[in-house]
Amino acid sequence: MESVRREPVPVLRGLVYRHTGFHLPDAAERARLELPSGAATMLIAFAEPIRIGLVSEGESEVFQRTSFLSAGRAIAAIGRHRGRVHGMELTLSHTGAHHILGVRMAELAEGFPTLGEVLGREGELLVEQLASLPSWEARFATLDAYLARRAADSQVQASWQVTRATRLVAAGWSLRDIQRDVGWGERHLRSRFLDQVGMTPKAMARVLRLQTALRAYLSGRNWAQAAVLARYHDQAHLGHDVKAITGLTPGRLAELRRGAPPGSALDRLPGRVTSVLMG
Repeated sequence: MESVRREPVPVLRGLVYRHTGFHLPDAAERARLELPSGAATMLIAFAEPIRIGLVSEGESEVFQRTSFLSAGRAIAAIGRHRGRVHGMELTLSHTGAHHILGVRMAELAEGFPTLGEVLGREGELLVEQLASLPSWEARFATLDAYLARRAADSQVQASWQVTRATRLVAAGWSLRDIQRDVGWGERHLRSRFLDQVGMTPKAMARVLRLQTALRAYLSGRNWAQAAVLARYHDQAHLGHDVKAITGLTPGRLAELRRGAPPGSALDRLPGRVTSVLMG
């Protein structure tokens, strides 16, 4: 498998985390569990479509997509593909996606909208242009230029209160203290998060707390220690969250990671646990 990663140009820092180009020749069906990580993802595919749906104990709608967006999720998704996989993956901050795409982020959390649905014909032309280019460097440069132009022309800007609140959530502050710090009540903060992040502050806190626990465990701690470090009441509560969010028990998730540390070649972001190969 060919995989090439690049950091975005400086003007996109804080909005975009990373670009990845990938090419996997014809292969048998593969399944990949994508964990919520506190970031938004844009997938731009040049080959076969991917079947993707949310983890669910009951019936869950499965979407067939080539190029699409995933954001505002507080539960894992499973993507399945067969044959050649070729394309690009772009990881953005939620507020960065809000600024660049100019949409209400909660709308992106409803299914997995295509680039055409979000950006119109412009999104479809972008995919065609990127697919026609001869090298990853040319594709990265073209994508950076497109995103920088949209960012410069955007009339949508995340409020400083939401930007600060997301940092405080990541730092483990209580929601009450965050509301006091930014001067907003619970209802208003929740509404603005849905607009600019795509999930509620409580949901984001849950996602990032699980990420803290997984990072601790996969860095060598045991599950009890990971629960303490992530501020769970006890190990049982951590186990419940792992199962509810990923659909796997802690033991099964660890088994499928096969010892890969946080931020490995499998993951979309440094220091986070974003993906698990299901076999």
